[in-house]
Amino acid sequence: MKKNLPYLLCCILALVQVSCTSQLYINTVKPPEVAVTNAQWKVVAVNRYNPSLLTFNQEKKIAVFANGANEAFRGAVAAIMKDETFVLVHSDTSTYRAQAEQEQLTAGQVQEIYRQHPHHLLLSMDYFNTFFDQETVREEDEDGDVTKTAHYTLITRSYWTLYDSTGTVLDKITLSEEAPYQSRSVLSGLLAIGPSMGNAGPEVNGLAWNSGLRYWSRLSPQTVTYVRPYYSTKNLQYAAFKMATSDWASAISLLQPIADGEHKKDAARAAYNLAVVYEAMGNKEQAKHWARQAKQRNDKLAILLLPQLENY
Repeated sequence: MKKNLPYLLCCILALVQVSCTSQLYINTVKPPEVAVTNAQWKVVAVNRYNPSLLTFNQEKKIAVFANGANEAFRGAVAAIMKDETFVLVHSDTSTYRAQAEQEQLTAGQVQEIYRQHPHHLLLSMDYFNTFFDQETVREEDEDGDVTKTAHYTLITRSYWTLYDSTGTVLDKITLSEEAPYQSRSVLSGLLAIGPSMGNAGPEVNGLAWNSGLRYWSRLSPQTVTYVRPYYSTKNLQYAAFKMATSDWASAISLLQPIADGEHKKDAARAAYNLAVVYEAMGNKEQAKHWARQAKQRNDKLAILLLPQLENY
């Protein structure tokens, strides 16, 4: 009975396959988007957003911007304090306000802060913005009557710079957060009267807080899940079964002879499957090698996979 087990497995697999490809879920850890060393663990955070630079003078609206900026900054500070890898040694919300939109700190300013609060990293929130985006949808009923609805999305943008203790910029990025806000009817062919930003404070604060959390996550490894299709055609069925059960060593031993063989289509597909196997194992260099081999044989899935592997 044991001698027939491979054959039976292939038969079962053939019955459950509904196409020539299956899907493999790969859990992997991506390195931090912003790389710092283990020796860089003391952090100073500075909120440099200056609401006095706003070009409008509506008090209620200015408060929404100022409070939103504070929430973004507080979100980042909360993330730093929660992160056991780092220690927040100081936070400042008033001393180093920007004198121009998105103005960066000078190296001299960073070093001045260092003398007062020795640190390895300085996170600055430079600027904050929030606005509504409008999309109008036109609908016509059976009688030919037309209605228009304006859908509004609330968007926040926070602007961040990360420095080392010498004032060298390690990272600079703008992060956007958005959420549906309101829908309003458009009457008589005119534009709908948009929502008031002055009333959107709670929603702005929620998005802004998330942007602060999101910034600091850039300094940590991230667990991600990829879904990769892989070939399970007749000549690859047994290897595909091994892939489905995460038996990588057996899958490699079955796929490599086919990938090195003379049957061009099977060789290309086996090479692609090897790329997927090695990616699942965390061996990115071998994954790229086999994806390139498959691409050279004009495998369509490899052509799609290789740019993603190159981003590692």
